[in-house]
Amino acid sequence: MTGDMPNVLVDQHGKQVMSLRDVALHGQNSLLSGHPMSNADPGTKLERRPSFGSMSVASRALHPSDSYLLGPKRPRPHKIWKKKYIKVMVVGDSGLGKTTLVRALLSTPGERMQVHDGTYTSKEQWLKDPESLCSTVSWRDEEDRTIWVYKIQDTPGYGDDLDVSRSINLFTTYIEEQNYKWLEMEQSSERKDDMSEMEDPRVDICIFAIPPHRLRAVDIKVMFDLGQYVPLVPVITKADTMTIREATSYRNEVDTKLSNPMIPGVKDKINVFKFERDTMERAGITDHATPTPPFLIVASNDINEDLNTGDPPVFWPERRYPWGTAEAFNREHSDLLGLRALLLKEALEEVNKTKRQRYEGWRRKALNAARNGRRLRQTLLWTIIPALACLHIGRTGLNISQVRKHVSNTTSKFRRHVNRIRQPLPPAATPAEEVASPAPMQQEPQKQRPKFGVF
Repeated sequence: MTGDMPNVLVDQHGKQVMSLRDVALHGQNSLLSGHPMSNADPGTKLERRPSFGSMSVASRALHPSDSYLLGPKRPRPHKIWKKKYIKVMVVGDSGLGKTTLVRALLSTPGERMQVHDGTYTSKEQWLKDPESLCSTVSWRDEEDRTIWVYKIQDTPGYGDDLDVSRSINLFTTYIEEQNYKWLEMEQSSERKDDMSEMEDPRVDICIFAIPPHRLRAVDIKVMFDLGQYVPLVPVITKADTMTIREATSYRNEVDTKLSNPMIPGVKDKINVFKFERDTMERAGITDHATPTPPFLIVASNDINEDLNTGDPPVFWPERRYPWGTAEAFNREHSDLLGLRALLLKEALEEVNKTKRQRYEGWRRKALNAARNGRRLRQTLLWTIIPALACLHIGRTGLNISQVRKHVSNTTSKFRRHVNRIRQPLPPAATPAEEVASPAPMQQEPQKQRPKFGVF
């Protein structure tokens, strides 16, 4: 059958009476006036039966999933599982409770985080294995089909070191090394997976622990230098050692000094991570006169066991004193619950996006420095050294041994000069070399050679 069958009129028994075309030409009265195709009685009830060719799509039975494709809205694509990585670095003076803060941020009822205490961890040990002070948790976001891998990198306290610049170089070098690891992974010719499927070692944000009662000049110096590499979230630890009036006054004082440090060697404000106001409101941080950090934090290793074993269980750290109890997650006592909401839920995408933007700026500088290094090398090899060799030959005559010696000395001097110029980016020496005994002066240029340097 090549064409559509025309619609026909049938009686209640399914018997064909006449076509609709004849009805249109002769009128419905022709059914009762002896039309050749009329076999119906005058009281016959007629109904219209569509043929297969004229059947509409809406009259057919649809699969439930087809309505999403044929409705007025565009279909929602099916998502696949993906991983996102967050790394938070914790820096502060010794004895401020950084490890306790990490445990309070990541623990859940019935699952106490086993965090390695870095109080007695030497810098040499941390340089050899930074992962020894790294705590990792992961969870699934079923709605967005995302697996979040969350790492908090603890660090040794800088207060035990008489030369605080060594500690500053320790932290900044670690951050730079993580950026270079990611850059190497991007440029590797042996990479088989997409970058979105690889573990991200870069540092997203840094929690800086500030001592209570008094902000020292050394704390501001460390925050300023560290903020050149990663944004900070300043927190005032052990806030339960201050009265309500002292805590409010000290918070305002710290906030003022973060915006205007006014100490020698620090000429600009400290790079503090600015959370969006909507993000702060979602985290429940709206009652303070200062809607931005620093946060007043109370953390504890002591847990309320009645709440921890209740139904439902609640993780509730607290500090008990003879005169009362300071509850870490009570918003009237501490900002720890708001900080936990920010770092583990509300600001995750915001922090991750800021890291990617910051890395793109760092990446441009690193690649431009490598490109300039190649240009200097070409200039050295094809212009300066041949010119010096010709000049030397013109003065003293052609002596192969002297020419080689002169070229070698000139090359060594030029390498040392270039290394001194490029010393700030990347750091001049690896952390392991700075902590260890100093190398001989003859080998210094080779050990201070940058990874993406000139030679």
